[in-house]
Amino acid sequence: MLVWNACLLIASFATEVPPLIAEKLASTNETAGVFTQTKTMPDGRRFVSGGTFRIRPGRDFEWSVHEPFETSFFATPERYIYTNEDERVERKLEDLPHLARFDALAKGDFSPFFETFDALYKEEGGKFYMRAKPKRRELKSFLKQVDAEGEREAWTLIATFPDGTTFKIDVKENRE
Repeated sequence: MLVWNACLLIASFATEVPPLIAEKLASTNETAGVFTQTKTMPDGRRFVSGGTFRIRPGRDFEWSVHEPFETSFFATPERYIYTNEDERVERKLEDLPHLARFDALAKGDFSPFFETFDALYKEEGGKFYMRAKPKRRELKSFLKQVDAEGEREAWTLIATFPDGTTFKIDVKENRE
């Protein structure tokens, strides 16, 4: 039974985005909130930072770290700006590597995700759970898997790397 359920999850997620996630990704409403990023090294050392984010679909995206140091990534459909205490970098958005994949996702085309990852997905008790593993050899060399879980306005994303390092982002959207 468990194997059959897992097969159903794989089959349904491999061909379409689950409604909860599709609704979130396709939203045209402004979203803002706070996040905490935690990088954990294989030896147990942890590095924690936190800040705020704002997404205005079709207009701009801002990810600002406030602790322990100020940094900011701001992007419009044409340009991006990265700043920290020592530098400011401004470039055309088209100069970002693999932008076409992100551009497709922003337009509701999730095929780059399905071409790149094998994923399992489950919803239970108002929460979602997702595990994605890279299909492509070049990505497998530096990314083991990505896990996500949570609810509509509060979720966690964890990237696990082959050496055991994890990068965790906890996101909480402001509720209005």
